[in-house]
Amino acid sequence: MAIQTLTLVSSDGVEFEMKKEDVQKVLTLKRMLSFNASFAEGTIPLPDVASAPLSAIVRWLRLHEDEEPRTEEHHQTFRFNRNVAKKDVDLLDEQFPRAKLADVINAAYSLDIPDLIDTLVKYTANNLEGRTAEEMSQWLEIPLKRDVERNANDVE
Repeated sequence: MAIQTLTLVSSDGVEFEMKKEDVQKVLTLKRMLSFNASFAEGTIPLPDVASAPLSAIVRWLRLHEDEEPRTEEHHQTFRFNRNVAKKDVDLLDEQFPRAKLADVINAAYSLDIPDLIDTLVKYTANNLEGRTAEEMSQWLEIPLKRDVERNANDVE
């Protein structure tokens, strides 16, 4: 049996193929298709998602293609378990500079992908745990307010 796919089009016009079974993990698409099944016949534009984060999301879906979407009960039961699979860590470590990681996080929320959102939250928390404000700022690649103010004063 041939694998059925959907064609997603990023905001910058890049097309991605996604297996139809993955719609169960991408709740925005699931709602769209339940509302109007004809979306599955053509391309599905995603005006809020650029190609770079969409590429990471499609790769994440491939890594988890044999897994069923987690239930809300599972999310609640394991919400304090911050283990992240090595394959997920490897994928998310590639999202550098950190603005790329932020784009994946925003896209995951935009597309409503609870399992990926859960993984992203745990990954970020694991990387920030035990760090000082300066170290967090460095990892996130966001300057501290005092450093921004100091640089502004230096310019004056």
